[in-house]
Amino acid sequence: MNELGESTNLPSAVEELADLSREVETIRTKIDSFQSYYKRAGLALPQDVLHGLRQLNAKLITLRESVATIEEERSSLRAFAEIGHVVNSSLDLPTVLNEVIDTIIQLTGAERVFLMLRNARDEMEIYVARNWERESLRPGEYEISRTIVNQVVQHGEAVLTTNAQEDPRFDSMQSVVAYSLRSILCVPLKAKDDLIGVIYADNRIREGIFTESDRFLLSAFANQAAVALENAQLFNDISMSYDQTLEALVAALDARERETQEHTRRVVLYSMTLARKMGLSEDELIEIRRGALMHDIGKIGVPDAILQKPGPLTEEEWVLMRRHPEEGIRILQGIMFFEGAVDIIGSHHEHYNGNGYPRGLKGEQIPPYARIFAVVDALDAITSDRSYRKAQPFKVAYEEILRCRGTQFDPKVVDAFMTIDEQEWRALRAITLPRERGREPTMEASGKRGETTR
Repeated sequence: MNELGESTNLPSAVEELADLSREVETIRTKIDSFQSYYKRAGLALPQDVLHGLRQLNAKLITLRESVATIEEERSSLRAFAEIGHVVNSSLDLPTVLNEVIDTIIQLTGAERVFLMLRNARDEMEIYVARNWERESLRPGEYEISRTIVNQVVQHGEAVLTTNAQEDPRFDSMQSVVAYSLRSILCVPLKAKDDLIGVIYADNRIREGIFTESDRFLLSAFANQAAVALENAQLFNDISMSYDQTLEALVAALDARERETQEHTRRVVLYSMTLARKMGLSEDELIEIRRGALMHDIGKIGVPDAILQKPGPLTEEEWVLMRRHPEEGIRILQGIMFFEGAVDIIGSHHEHYNGNGYPRGLKGEQIPPYARIFAVVDALDAITSDRSYRKAQPFKVAYEEILRCRGTQFDPKVVDAFMTIDEQEWRALRAITLPRERGREPTMEASGKRGETTR
């Protein structure tokens, strides 16, 4: 028994019943073959023995078929429950849909399954295509019956055929003949009664693969796929709303420091570029972007007189300025949306040698996202006008960042940074400052070394 109280031997019940049926039939056959011997010996078997054995065997066969059906339904229900758990616990849409499709193939014996969605041109476009080897299909393998798909879309009802080659409904369909399509099952994909796509399954080799129970099962899985799509769309809408709100907030904060306006947009572009160069995943890039976008949110508590001061800060002013990373964490702490972003917000002023602030973290203690961001934040600070000094050329920024390799910055991040051509940084900067396209900062007023960022 497993932890749910279910018998772990159920999958062998059909085989056991089959073995028992064969044994009963063997006994009946042997008894029948010995009847003439019994008669010569003056013995007689009760007349109902052989009949009873036949009845017993028939009941065993019926019971075996019933158990096989129950096991199949039980397996389908378990798979359906597992898919429901995946759909409700994951927002990774490609992974969820691949799992749905692979399970359909496993349960129905389909050779291929396609999930198609309605595109902006009101056409059904293939979104996921998988085969029986749990591999994604290439566009050249998209040989399906579009006529059957259109029929399901038009009427909103499933189409099932056990042999499309001999089904009179499909005599005039060229794709059925050309692609040697046989077993086909296609069901509508609906979200709140709106048809948004279809799930199309086929087997080009075997006939009679799909049954009515498969049609019911596939329709149920289509509903799960629709839920996954709705969840993903809802999450995307929420994420977009969050991002739009954040960008508006950041624009307002940047406006407080006249000379650092557009700084946030630049460091977002810079950090995404450097993170890609270092091989970060798309999910990690999302966290990097949010962290870069909100990295100075803590400055909301720093007085304008300090932010806009034209000269070096006093020790008392530095005490207030150095609080902004922790203030940023305090503002965003506990918001799941910013779990990865707070690494940048709270640690982007830490130095690789431990001489940074606010916690004096050192080396690998500093979160990886913050180590990446620190380099591009310095790049933008050096190449932009600040209240305490004028902008300097990119060449100077490269030299300064290389000089601080292993002290202020992570050597691995600096090495990746140095492989990116200056022209790429210039192009990214030009996106946010179109009036400065092609403008090279001069060497005047180099400023205090070491105060690359505040």
